[in-house]
Amino acid sequence: MDYNRRIFEFFTNDLSSDERQELKLEMADNPELTEDMKLQQEVLYTIANHKDDDLDFRKELEGISEEFFAEEERRRNSFKMNYWLAAASVIVVIGLGSYLGLLKDDNYSGGQAFVEYYTPYGADMTVRGGEQSTLFDLALKQYQAGDMTTAIESFKELGEENEELAGFFTALCYMEMGNVENAKQQLQSTQKIAIFYEEQIKWYMALCHLKLEEYDQAELLLTQLQTSGNKYSSKAEEVLDKMNF
Repeated sequence: MDYNRRIFEFFTNDLSSDERQELKLEMADNPELTEDMKLQQEVLYTIANHKDDDLDFRKELEGISEEFFAEEERRRNSFKMNYWLAAASVIVVIGLGSYLGLLKDDNYSGGQAFVEYYTPYGADMTVRGGEQSTLFDLALKQYQAGDMTTAIESFKELGEENEELAGFFTALCYMEMGNVENAKQQLQSTQKIAIFYEEQIKWYMALCHLKLEEYDQAELLLTQLQTSGNKYSSKAEEVLDKMNF
């Protein structure tokens, strides 16, 4: 499986929606793939964030990309970092930094934070089958399969049984669909009744605010998470530092 090519096409938006969802699901069971995704993000951001006075570095990478695409088959089995350097140099050549939302002027932006820190919630959750299957299992299966429209309907039906669970996962569906505004509104509504998913809601709502460039609201939630001592504390601290809040 040529994960290198698929990951690069993921970041350049050359995969179909089904292929993107498939790659995200594979990350849950493949630590190496997850690390490769993180590496590509770091490379893309590093290249896109280089200053104009680093011309020698840029020219060197441009040369790598020309050689890479001229002899792609020969390089397919070469050291992985060579691929990433070549792929990253293409970012310099064709200027995809702004398309990827990696930069806002020379500063770390809310769009960059969203790209770097957003991951689907529940991709690794187990779906039961058979007679023990529940409405939640069905909705979760639809969510994990990328059928967000159907999953939303199932989660709404689940709302009569568990309003908090249904509201949280409905918001996650909206985020996967790219409808960040709807996701934010759903999270805000669910936060009012939250007990079990309070911290998760804060984290994903902070990401929504960052994506929408609502920085005051994002800073408040991230500061709360930073001091909460839960699994989001370190991530919140990193974002606060990178955003210079």
